[in-house]
Formats: sequence, structure tokens, C-alpha cells
Amino acid sequence: MGIRCMGSVCGDGLAVRVPVPGEGSVFGAGSGALRGWVGAGIWEPGPAPCGGRSSPRAAPASAAAARAGPGRAMRAAGALAAVAVTAVAMAVAAWRRARPVREVLFFPSPPCCIEALLAEAAEPGAPARPCPCPLPSGDTALSRLVRRLLSARRSLDLCLFSFSCPQLARAVQLLHRRGVRIRLVTDAQYMGLHGSQIGRLRQAGIQVRHDQHSGYMHHKFAIVDRRMLITGSLNWTTQAIQSNRENVLVVEDAEYVKAFQEEFERIWEEYNPANYRFFSERQ
Repeated sequence: MGIRCMGSVCGDGLAVRVPVPGEGSVFGAGSGALRGWVGAGIWEPGPAPCGGRSSPRAAPASAAAARAGPGRAMRAAGALAAVAVTAVAMAVAAWRRARPVREVLFFPSPPCCIEALLAEAAEPGAPARPCPCPLPSGDTALSRLVRRLLSARRSLDLCLFSFSCPQLARAVQLLHRRGVRIRLVTDAQYMGLHGSQIGRLRQAGIQVRHDQHSGYMHHKFAIVDRRMLITGSLNWTTQAIQSNRENVLVVEDAEYVKAFQEEFERIWEEYNPANYRFFSERQ
């Protein structure tokens, strides 16, 4: 995406043509047009583009530019272009943020280092510190999943059959220390297996509930801030992440999130320890 300076002075600056996603090309001219872009997120039409009908101030500005010589005009053009590039970048970033998340992750994912992601989440804006581990830190399905989890600001509800991946457990613990409310539902049999992270999460103060009947609690989903659903075939285990053919869907869709949130709340209440039965009613 680029900015095209039309080449001569219009009003209080240069006329600029900016391509906007879904809107075609929008003309803007001078600092007034730039202020409109920055304030509203799109270019606000300024004086007529170069080659069109001039505004009342166009002639004096053009004459002043001519008297100042080409050097001053070029500097002005460069400054205006720099401001315009920044404005366009900000608008595009806002446009991208406004789009709902639609992402599919496929596993297995190669081993990777997520220390940089955890450090950034723990201390936003802090200088990056190199990790001494030999693992690469590139873009992988695992790193993308971790990023989605770390985007939580208020709540994270987890409903997981098996949870033994230390890297994902560290991300959840970090969110807990950051003040995000974490609730975790899991399967009673698998939470006791060697390598399970459930005990560690409980010791950290995270709320955990589990089933009490013979069937498996076989769900594998997470809900971030009641707005983003993460679900699929993936068990949160190192074996599944690095070796199995698995899929994860990440979606911001109010209808789907509502259905999964209602299922989570139903299970959370059903697995309330106050409702456990340790003896039969006859006893």
C-alpha cells in the first residue's frame, strides 16, 4: 500500500492520493486533510486535488512555494509524505484489529522457544533478552496458540481432557499472575497422570474442577475474554503438539462463543465440589 503525492501545492500542502481497503482511492490535501485522517481513521477530503479547481489559498501557496525554490518544496513534500505514511499505517492497523479473528492451526508443530512471547507478555515494552536454549523462535502453530492465549485481559476458561504441556502451562500461570481470572475444567483420571500440569496450576492458585463419574470429560476448548473461542482435536500435551495430526480453530464469533460459554458454565456448576456425592443416598 503506498501514497502518491500528486506533485504540486494545493491549499496548505500537497495533494495526496491514498488507497484505502474497501474504499478505493481517497484524495487528501495538506495538513487539514491529514488531521482529518488521523482523527477519523480515513482521509477527510481536503482542498481539490492537484489539477482540479484551486481553492482560494492555492494561488498564494503556489507562489510562495515558487519563490522559496525547489528545495523548500521538496522538504515540505518529504515531511508531508512521512506524516501521511504514519497515518496510513495507523489506519491499516486499526482496520486489521477491527476484523474478527479467523484462524486455523494445524499440528504437529516443530519444537520452538516461546521465551520471547512470555517475556513480552510479562513486561510489555521491555527490551528483548536472548534465550540461551537452542530451539528456534520462529512462527509455528504452537507460538500462534500461545499468542492467542496471552491476548487474554480479563478471563480465560479452559475445558481440557489432558493438560501436560509445560509451555502452555507457563502461559496460563503468567496470565494468572497478571490478574486474569482462570477457570479450568479437566478429566479426573487424566489429571493424575505423570507429567500432568493440573497439580502445578492448582498450587499456583488457579481454580480447577473435574468430573466425578465414569465417562471422560473429553472437551478440548478455551474461551478468551468471552469473545474468542479456541477449539479442535488438540490435547494440550507435548506428544500431541509435536507428533500428532491435530487441528485448532480460533474464531471470534459471538454465536459460537455463546454456545461454548454456556456449555462451560453448565459443566463448571455440575463439577462444583459442593455437589459431589461420596456416599450413596441410602447410607
